[in-house]
Amino acid sequence: MTVTIYHNPDCGTSRNVLAMIRRSGEEPEVIEYLKHPPSHETLIELLDMTGLKPRDLLRQ
Repeated sequence: MTVTIYHNPDCGTSRNVLAMIRRSGEEPEVIEYLKHPPSHETLIELLDMTGLKPRDLLRQ
């Protein structure tokens, strides 16, 4: 299994999650989503995999 993180290096939460993943022994595929945003198709695929609705992804 490959671990992928859509990462924002300017975000403390994102940096902390990346560090936790690495401490677990995994070296994730890191995608800086502000530089390389996911395509519409990728977003649909991620939503299908997680069972979330688009509104669930929005920050509050």
